[in-house]
Amino acid sequence: MSNMVRFGKFNISRDEVFYESKHSLGLVNLKPITQGHVLVIPKRVVLRYSLLTIDEIVDLTTSAREICKVLENEYSDMKGGYIWLIQDGKEAGQTVSHVHVHIIPKRFSEWYQNGIEDQDRKPRTIDDMKEEANKLRIRFMKPF
Repeated sequence: MSNMVRFGKFNISRDEVFYESKHSLGLVNLKPITQGHVLVIPKRVVLRYSLLTIDEIVDLTTSAREICKVLENEYSDMKGGYIWLIQDGKEAGQTVSHVHVHIIPKRFSEWYQNGIEDQDRKPRTIDDMKEEANKLRIRFMKPF
């Protein structure tokens, strides 16, 4: 098994993967908006949501739901709700050319007031992302 997975044009370390299903992966986020902001991606690199197969759509959605159940117990901010966001295409703000669902524990009122982009967000280190992925991976009890 490769130690890397593809996310658009990027090679992502398996150390950043905390969830895996038949067609999807859960990844920690390089520049999270809030603690617990993660990504769910199809394993196949697909640019647009409309190009996913039905099986991939079902798996992506089911995976996101399963991830949310665990995250609600891991991050107290998620108990009040979370935002699922798909930016489908460059004009919709998609910055990585690979379908992905953002799961963001954030109140919509905060998002509305402060916006979704924070220019001060700094990329995390691979060690920080590996630590979070390890913590979450244990919750799913699936070795990678």
